[in-house]
Amino acid sequence: MVREGRAVALLGIGAVVLAIAVLVSLQRHATVAGEMAQAAAATRQQWDDQGDKHPHRGAHFGLYAFRPASALAAIEPGLGDYFGQALWLEPHRRNLARFEPAQDALPAARFGDLSAGFVFAALLPLLVLAVSFDAVSGERQRGTLRMLHGAGMAPKSLLAGKFLALAAGFAGFSVVLALAPVVASHAQGTLDAGVWWRAAGLGAGYLLYTAVLAGLGLAVSAWMADGRSALLALAGLWLAFVFVIPGAGAALARHAVPLPSAQAFWAGIQHDYLEGLPGDGNLEARTARHDAALLARYGVTRLADLPVGAAPLRRLHRDAYADRVHALHFDALWQRYAAQENVMRAAALLSPTLAMRNFAMKMAGTDLAHQRHYEAAAERYRQTVNTAIDSWDASHTRGLTSFDDKYAGASLWRAIRPFDYTMPPAGFALRAAWPEIACLLWWCAVALAGLYGCLRRMRP
Repeated sequence: MVREGRAVALLGIGAVVLAIAVLVSLQRHATVAGEMAQAAAATRQQWDDQGDKHPHRGAHFGLYAFRPASALAAIEPGLGDYFGQALWLEPHRRNLARFEPAQDALPAARFGDLSAGFVFAALLPLLVLAVSFDAVSGERQRGTLRMLHGAGMAPKSLLAGKFLALAAGFAGFSVVLALAPVVASHAQGTLDAGVWWRAAGLGAGYLLYTAVLAGLGLAVSAWMADGRSALLALAGLWLAFVFVIPGAGAALARHAVPLPSAQAFWAGIQHDYLEGLPGDGNLEARTARHDAALLARYGVTRLADLPVGAAPLRRLHRDAYADRVHALHFDALWQRYAAQENVMRAAALLSPTLAMRNFAMKMAGTDLAHQRHYEAAAERYRQTVNTAIDSWDASHTRGLTSFDDKYAGASLWRAIRPFDYTMPPAGFALRAAWPEIACLLWWCAVALAGLYGCLRRMRP
């Protein structure tokens, strides 16, 4: 490989292309992170300075919960561009994430905005294809395979040597790609143990991917009679692995597990809140029971005579039920997302590229599991904020108050702590990624079986 100019040229071209992709991805990630930090500071300042007003009106002013992305998201953005970057938190209602970068992108961006992870996943098999297609078939055509066999070279030793050389030649790409976000985090002063462990897992996955591709390339080269046939076969596998199977898997997932429309989703929540879940009664009946229990508790006959705020206590009761209804519908939606993900996992059994990208998303924290973790944390924060404001309102008023009354101000708004989200540890990612790890190991077994099966073809 060192003596042959083709291999050196391809490795050099691959290094340049990957370096450009990494630098562009890191620069984009830094820009987005800076914009997100500015937006978070601005929206928090607006919340603190909203002025004197009724506390519930202040709560409806709303807060934003931004999700800080790991540096590894620069390498593998995964689903982050499609799930949104922030959640608007308001009373009574749990929202979906907003501000999806994919919606804001120009149509031409789909052709030029390629992540480093995608470039690596798509470029590496192409480079391996170009170097390995005649690794064995070329020896057979030139007659050197017969000479090696006559000299006593064992086929398994020759194949093992070629595999190690091919895998080692491309292993550097895997290591550099995994270390790039670590170096960027260190330069920004944000490096922690979580980034190290996630980068280590990502690098291990990339090394497995490299080994799988090297094994498959050699197996095809050994199986085919000549280099031209091997080149055509490997080119077909590259197209299938990188484009056909992932696209077909996504289409199958959408067809097999359709998602509800936004209108149907919110209509279902509204119906269950107003009409009630089985055995709970409708909103009017639930409110009447709550009011009766409240009057009995304080020994009065009218809400206006209560020694605490009646309206905020009623809101706390209604919001608790709304949170329960929202949780049921959102859990059902996440189950559909998970079912679609399982379809893509099944498709990954036919494409090591798809298996690698699925695993990379887990380690980078840009997959379904991490998005759900973030949204669950934001929802807990939303409930905490609304409960704190209504509890303050209930303890600072008596009976019924008007929404036009202004008795809350900066001290209440600033007493609400900012949303501070921390990505779960690397162990969370590994637990979520066990199907992807199993899939990568499956492809290792396929590559080993292919190499073992072609040993007889190593004989001239």
